[in-house]
Amino acid sequence: MSTQVEMEVSDNMLASLGRVWWLLLFGGVISLGVGILAIAWPGKTIVVVAVLFAIYLIVSGIFEIVRSFSSGLTGGTRVLLLITGVLSVILGIFAIRSAVNAVDLLGIFVGIAFLFRGFASLFMGFDSKEGRGWNIFFGLVMLIGGVVVLSQPALSLVTLAWVVGIWLIVIGIYEIIASFIVRKQTKALV
Repeated sequence: MSTQVEMEVSDNMLASLGRVWWLLLFGGVISLGVGILAIAWPGKTIVVVAVLFAIYLIVSGIFEIVRSFSSGLTGGTRVLLLITGVLSVILGIFAIRSAVNAVDLLGIFVGIAFLFRGFASLFMGFDSKEGRGWNIFFGLVMLIGGVVVLSQPALSLVTLAWVVGIWLIVIGIYEIIASFIVRKQTKALV
């Protein structure tokens, strides 16, 4: 009985994901394109991305500060939103004043994001039967990328762009392949 329920849940999850398989494809194409651009123009790419990231921190910080004054929030939530908003604005201003600081900050965020995504893919690979090998491979690649970026915060702009570009190309290829696998398996369910 339990196995029947698990199979139905798995089929429902796959069917839900299958309806938006094209989002996975789109994300893969974008990752692949940005990765190629990062390798083709590493210095310019990383500085532009870092400055855009700094601007994002400022804008999102302002929204968090405004949100902290919304009605219906508990005192703890209000304080947490205010603190994260102020810190985001300060980090954004600090990063935008110097592209080098922005790149360092971006590198830390990229490394942490790679680690989180790597662990998520590993857990998904160990937890599901479908795509197990791809998920484990992808998780390991992401974890290695995260460790490389975080262990070398003083990487030159070009080196950081190359590392990020290579990982984005790998991610893009993985997501493109995964989108077609999901689409194919979803069609088999119907």
